[in-house]
Amino acid sequence: MRKHARNWLMKVILGIIIVVFVFYFGSMQGSRQTETIAKIDGFQIARAEYIKEYQDLMDFYRQRYGNSISDDLLKTLNLKQRAYDSLIERMILLAKADELGLEVSDKEVTEKIISYPAFKRDGVFDPSLYERVLAFQKINPEEFEDTQRRFLTINKLERLIKESAKVSDEEVYDIYRMQNEKVNLDFVKITPDTFIKEVTPIDDDLKNFLKEKAENFRVPRQVKLEYIRIPGADFAQSERVTEDEIEEYYRYHKEDFTKKVKVTVDGKEEEKEEPAPLEEVRDKIIDSIQQIKGMEKAFEVAKKAHDIIYQEENFDQYAEAEGLKVAETDFFSENNPPKELLMVTDLFTWAFELQDGEISPVLSDDKAHYILRSVGEKASYIPTLEQARNEVEQSYRESESITRAKERAEAVLARLKKGDLFLKVADEEGLKPEETGLFKPSHDIPKIGFSSDLFGAIHELSIKNPYPETVFYVDGSYVIVRLKERGTINQEEWEKGKEELKASLLNFKKENYFRSWLEETRKMMAKEGRIEILKEVEDI
Repeated sequence: MRKHARNWLMKVILGIIIVVFVFYFGSMQGSRQTETIAKIDGFQIARAEYIKEYQDLMDFYRQRYGNSISDDLLKTLNLKQRAYDSLIERMILLAKADELGLEVSDKEVTEKIISYPAFKRDGVFDPSLYERVLAFQKINPEEFEDTQRRFLTINKLERLIKESAKVSDEEVYDIYRMQNEKVNLDFVKITPDTFIKEVTPIDDDLKNFLKEKAENFRVPRQVKLEYIRIPGADFAQSERVTEDEIEEYYRYHKEDFTKKVKVTVDGKEEEKEEPAPLEEVRDKIIDSIQQIKGMEKAFEVAKKAHDIIYQEENFDQYAEAEGLKVAETDFFSENNPPKELLMVTDLFTWAFELQDGEISPVLSDDKAHYILRSVGEKASYIPTLEQARNEVEQSYRESESITRAKERAEAVLARLKKGDLFLKVADEEGLKPEETGLFKPSHDIPKIGFSSDLFGAIHELSIKNPYPETVFYVDGSYVIVRLKERGTINQEEWEKGKEELKASLLNFKKENYFRSWLEETRKMMAKEGRIEILKEVEDI
């Protein structure tokens, strides 16, 4: 349709489609705003409420982070689901507050409203200012006051639930000890590389391994392209540059043209960078402007070429007629692109979407514009053992050596847990015993490496039970550790910090307790049929 849109019949058909879209979807818009997406104990959530909640979240993040937050990052925040869940949870809290008979008095609502700085003049609540602010936001006072009553009701229930959370002195001390007590670990390492020469696979081993790990050896889909490259440099030298353009470019790019100068500070000679004078960098600026203009001219040529080739399907003929060179890539996959196209924006989006013979829109890197054409494809496939013997055998050896290293490490740990002496076992197994020295436990363990699992296990070790339940794979080796000693707690620092830590821990427990209560309440109300979900977030 797009290609033949110049045909009068196609224009008529497109016009009819547009009219249908406008009238059908336009008439649907109003009814969708009032559409109910969920019901909770008689409380209804309208689609318009969800849209507002979602937009408020979007605005919050954009105001907080400004232009530094991208649309892609906003998507990763899952704001649609968060807005949906927030509305559901709010209605659950209101329903439970009603069930428990929690009420908010008119006096509490009034006190809340008059406390807002936005409604005060010279520190005193101003009723006329209050009405003007609400009118500006297109909110009537009754609606605003009802919203405040709901807000206060939810807060009252939340405080009631959180007050159930308690923190003992023992819990606080355990947390402080975990954060501040130093430990010293004995350890030995068993490296898979020591076993790799022992692994001698036969064909049956390799065939079974290839079958089991087939996807690891899959050869990805490959494509082959022809392309026309139109570089900006072909047009740059013929572009005229005015004095106004030179001065404007210099004004906006001074920081790109600096030089080192010597200055005297407090009697000492130092070097610093400062903008170079315009006359010293004039040639560079002219070259830069010509490159920009050259790229603009090259784009015009590329766009014209694309539009003609697209309509007339004459890729080779057009290139020949216009003296444009057609280049060709080898077959390539997404993880091994051709070097000459590596920096082309959206290369993979188009290279692997084009059908045979189709062309891409005009794509660009910083030096040229491109028109790509698909001229071949090889489907993804699993190779045979004969086709990938070297890769399969190497991978098998590495996998098997890791398995053997783990088995040996587990056998060593079993001996130690039975009571054999650490140094004696290390000597008999030909392992080199080492120790970390005293350190505050963290994910980065001295002389061993980074391991979240080992960090978590350290806190469970004691002098009576110095060995963890398992071995740990860290930085390419299996590690067996033993708690050698614990440092002492500085009692003076503990006394100084315990109240602050207790308050932090209590706030943490309150929030966790509240979230757990809310999740359980939601499950229970759903089970009892008190929550009716009419539309999931992906359907709104």
